[in-house]
Amino acid sequence: MLLTLENINTYYGLSHILQGVSLEVDSREIVTLVGRNGAGKTTTLKSILGIAPISSGRIRFQDTDISALPTHSIIQKGIAYVPEDRRIIPGLTVRENLKLALMKSKNRDREEEMIDRVAQYFPILKDRLKQEGTSLSGGEQQMLAIARALVTDPEIMLIDEPTEGLMPLLVETIAEIIQTIHSNGVTVLLVEQNMEMALSISHRAYVIDEGRIQTSGDARAILNDEEIACKYLAV
Repeated sequence: MLLTLENINTYYGLSHILQGVSLEVDSREIVTLVGRNGAGKTTTLKSILGIAPISSGRIRFQDTDISALPTHSIIQKGIAYVPEDRRIIPGLTVRENLKLALMKSKNRDREEEMIDRVAQYFPILKDRLKQEGTSLSGGEQQMLAIARALVTDPEIMLIDEPTEGLMPLLVETIAEIIQTIHSNGVTVLLVEQNMEMALSISHRAYVIDEGRIQTSGDARAILNDEEIACKYLAV
């Protein structure tokens, strides 16, 4: 198994956010974590990365315990993160945003090669490498956020709410980009409010509610299960 979470507990102050979360992601899968707002989806991703340190449990990546590692070490092992708020750095061009991602990655000495490689995924960005990143449209900024993670040549990408605030046509584009990334050998753990999109492109899914995994299984089966949708996914 590529990534394993075993009975993870994470707190924000006195608030017990993740309560015994366990999940697995195998190599070359797309796995989606779905649930209502506040269910613990983003905290799960941040716990994997060490941004939200776990209080107990264990996280393993490629058979190595990464539970206590600092975030930069976890990223260097091949885990990339696309945050919900994109975090495009103001004042930097598209190319400079990509270069910044490479600074602490295992590919920092392959800058031109890696930027050229990800530019093939995003022709729009290839034409805007000299443009300031924050001047891009919302959809283009989301592409840059994904490209910034992809430039590190990860084994797995943790992608948080990539379609939030995007028009339907761009939602479809982002879904296609995720599928292309996966077809080229990158494993994906996806958090997404657009459950129809996410579950339709995923192999498996976990449903989280109130900080606990409530059920898991084939993604399309969960998509078509009205009882699960009503109990855990309805707004």
